[in-house]
This record gives sequence, C-alpha cells and structure tokens, in this order.
Amino acid sequence: MLDALALNLAGIPMDIISWRKAVTLWALGRAEILASYEDRFIHSPRLTLAMPSVVQCLDVRSMPRNFTHVLPLTRRNLYGRDGGLCVYCGQKISLSSFTIDHVIPRSQGGKTSWDNVVTACMHCNNRKGNRRPRPGEIDMLHEPFVPRLTHAAPRNLVEKLSFRAPPMAWSTYIYWSVALPPKPHANPVRAGHHGGHAPTHRLSYDSPVI
Repeated sequence: MLDALALNLAGIPMDIISWRKAVTLWALGRAEILASYEDRFIHSPRLTLAMPSVVQCLDVRSMPRNFTHVLPLTRRNLYGRDGGLCVYCGQKISLSSFTIDHVIPRSQGGKTSWDNVVTACMHCNNRKGNRRPRPGEIDMLHEPFVPRLTHAAPRNLVEKLSFRAPPMAWSTYIYWSVALPPKPHANPVRAGHHGGHAPTHRLSYDSPVI
C-alpha cells in the first residue's frame, strides 16, 4: 500500500499516513496535496485524482517533540544494517530465516544491543554455540555497530522509515540519513574484537538499501 508523508502547517514532517487518510483530509479541506504519485490514480464518479504522496495538514501547528539519533533495534533493522548477510560466512539469508546471534552470549553477560548482536545463518549460529568466538576460530565480515542518524529526527518517522527507501517526493522533507551496512572487509575481522563503530559511508533515505 502506498503511503503519504504528512507535514504540519510549517512544512515539517510529522507522520506517515495512508493515501486514503490523505485523500479524506484533502476532501475535508484540512490538507493540501503538495506531491502525488504520477502513475497511480483514484477514480470516482465525480473526479480522477492522482494518489497523494505528500500532504500539508492545515490545522496541525504542533511541532515534533520526541527525537532520536539512533535507529531502534528491531529484527528488520538488524537485517538491514547487516545487509541481509550472515556476518560469519557471508551467505545471503532471508528476513524470515536469519537468526540473531549475540557475539558475547547472554549467559556470559552479553546484552541485546546494537554493538553485540549480528545476523547469522542457522549453521553458523549452531557452530558458534553458547560461547565467545576466539580469534582464528571464526571470523566476521564486519563489526557490529550502532546505526546512527546524521541528524536528530522524529522517533515515529524513524521507526516507520527504518532502512526503507521512500518515494522521491519525500526527499525534500527527509533531512536525515543513516549509516550504510558495511561492505565485507578484504581480510575478515576476527570475531570477538568489536568496537561498535559505524562505517563512514552514509545513506540518504532517497536511495535503496536492499
């Protein structure tokens, strides 16, 4: 389903809403359509309307208050950060089948945090088991890191967008970017030596990730 970016009266992004809600707000005179999907149309007995992509809500004067600098740690975001690959063997894995591995096992005090969890295939997760990987025993394609934003952004929008590539019309209003999943090192990092630092490459939200 196609969504619409909703701006407040000052032109600041506030939420992502369904196109149906966007059309309803426009029909009630509560919103103006600033951009539309050029190849999607809504037909009714009275009119044909291009499906809204960006709307400005005329009665919303409030400003975003809850900001964040970091993507929330979710299964989907972890998959996006690690590029859909097993961090140990480099095999492509699906969103539904990958396992979450704690580099430092929870039984040894490891936390479920960005700098301690990675995506892994079932084989590598079973091979590693409930132990810390030793140098030379198993290597990692990259270190786990915290995917930070270049600018603080409204938490609700960050959670909804994640690594998703939004419509081009939104790029004027989405002013932040997130760290790209790192490319595998020519010489894999020895497991267990992770520092939690993100790579320097950045991704704009108007570019596809996976």
